[in-house]
Amino acid sequence: MDVLRMLEVLTDPNGFFKRKSEEDIEFKTPLIIVTILAIVGAISAFIISQSVIEALPPEASAFAGIGAAFGAIAAFIMTFIMWVIYSGIFYLISMVFNGEGSFKRVLEFVSYGFIPSIISSAISTYYTSRIYSNIDWSADPQVLQEALLSDPSLQIAGIIGILFLLWSANIWIFAIVHSRNLSVKDAAITVGIPILLYVLYNLYQLRIFGV
Repeated sequence: MDVLRMLEVLTDPNGFFKRKSEEDIEFKTPLIIVTILAIVGAISAFIISQSVIEALPPEASAFAGIGAAFGAIAAFIMTFIMWVIYSGIFYLISMVFNGEGSFKRVLEFVSYGFIPSIISSAISTYYTSRIYSNIDWSADPQVLQEALLSDPSLQIAGIIGILFLLWSANIWIFAIVHSRNLSVKDAAITVGIPILLYVLYNLYQLRIFGV
């Protein structure tokens, strides 16, 4: 698929998926999108894991490379698992509204909603690497937690992640409209319920706005 045409999903998801729904299901592009996101996630996990492990005592830090590599591999695999989970949740909720359309089509269309996540993951990696490189990992766990939560970079990364997730949600709404033959309202509810719960959970974790 032409890159410019694919990026149209960021500005006109309704028109993009309307045209895509008239084409055969294909997984080459979705796999490319999710793989890129998985690579970015793996790099982020490697940086974070290495920062944490290298701050441990010498006998433990010797395994820093192995631990960081394991974290990167786990993050890479988890990206594909989350793709299936997101698709499955949207598919199941859409059944309440008598949605029609195959799970394969949902899986294909949902992948495009991860494009904003590629950008946000790259930005978050920058901020989290700054945070973790300045943390004293030998400190008391309670003090460590307070230090992390009070770091403005963590909140900035969290807010950026939430904003890009809402961008993804907008794409997913139209992905569900055209993959499950739903109205915009029903698709918005289908996508909005799990995304809202996830956003509230993240706000609570970050202690933002007193949530």
